[in-house]
Amino acid sequence: MNRSVSRELVFLAILCAIAFVVGDFLWFPFEAVFIALTLYIIRSLINLNHLTNWLVNPAKNVPESTGVWEEVYYQLYQLYKRQRKSRKKLRKILSRFQKSTQALPYATIVLNENFMIEWFNPAAKLFFGLKTRSDIGNRVDNLIREPEFTSYLSRKDFVEPLELDYANYKILITVTPYGGGLYLLIARDETQAFQIDSMRRNFIANASHELKTPLTVISGYIESILNRVPEEFRLPVEKIQIQSDRMKTIIEELLVLAKLESSETNRYPETIEIGELLDDIYTDVLALDQNAHHIEVSVEPGGFPGSRDELHMAFSNLLTNALRYTPEGGRVDVSWTVDEAGGHLSVSDNGIGIDSEHIPHLTERFYRVDPGRSREKGGTGLGLAIVKHVLERHQATLYIQSAPGKGSLFRCDFPHLARISD
Repeated sequence: MNRSVSRELVFLAILCAIAFVVGDFLWFPFEAVFIALTLYIIRSLINLNHLTNWLVNPAKNVPESTGVWEEVYYQLYQLYKRQRKSRKKLRKILSRFQKSTQALPYATIVLNENFMIEWFNPAAKLFFGLKTRSDIGNRVDNLIREPEFTSYLSRKDFVEPLELDYANYKILITVTPYGGGLYLLIARDETQAFQIDSMRRNFIANASHELKTPLTVISGYIESILNRVPEEFRLPVEKIQIQSDRMKTIIEELLVLAKLESSETNRYPETIEIGELLDDIYTDVLALDQNAHHIEVSVEPGGFPGSRDELHMAFSNLLTNALRYTPEGGRVDVSWTVDEAGGHLSVSDNGIGIDSEHIPHLTERFYRVDPGRSREKGGTGLGLAIVKHVLERHQATLYIQSAPGKGSLFRCDFPHLARISD
């Protein structure tokens, strides 16, 4: 029991005892105790009234009293001081947050659980034309009227940002949930970055296109010279021909990449029969491999909408890579399966394998684990970059698993083809 309460009980007992003794001397002991208790209750009610008034309008000066009420006032005042200190600290934090977000060059909007605007910074005011008085409390998609944006909010899946064409700008919108059911919307102007990226793609495409014609002419002359060159010059000319062919392959693959990057991802009206596609790839690869490897293909029946040419190119790249880095006599398995997680095109081998540190970089352009070996095998460093872009256009991802000396697994996952379980 609290010490102040104990003292108050002792005080009350002493008060009752004194009242009883005095009352007994005056021949009415119980009446005297009743009067003493009544006075005690009146005193307590007065203190309770003072406490109520102070709680309604707390101030530095607390009511004065004695006994347990003095302790109550003291503890409440200490709590009041701590709360005031916490509120001041929170106000400072909020003020710093608002100042920092107001200084941000990005449009920043705070939304409630119903996507109604609660606050926005000056950048959002300028960028979206928001008005402080009239737009606070309105749904943000009533003010930013774009069907893609409305659909993005309604899905409530904010893992990936939204790229949006808005008022001649290319903007990137990210929505981050945080405490209390609120959302923080940040919009960045990516127009300049998009234009620079577009210029880069156009430059690569134009430069590759311009280089293709002279290289074709050079290759033609090299083939003509190769048949007539003296024996002592034959080896250097053959080296020139090999490098010329390699440059042609690089340019062709750069043009393919530029086309994939610049063209829109459309809904594919064509339905790809996966078995027929893999049969065609197997036939082409078998002619090039000349029985140097053991190749097994297993396919579950079915198909899906897509670009036959793009998928043929991607799957061929994976199978060709597996054969290229698997020693003669090795095994390469190709399979197509469908389960609850989606459709999966897997290409596995028992070849030389890849160290784990290289795996995250394999889809980067011109990245090679071993440049010397890659050139020797005829690789360009662009094949897996093409695979990545083709899969992205088909809402798919590439999974890679490998270890040195233990072979590799390259798996294309198509989650939208998931089998619906009974």
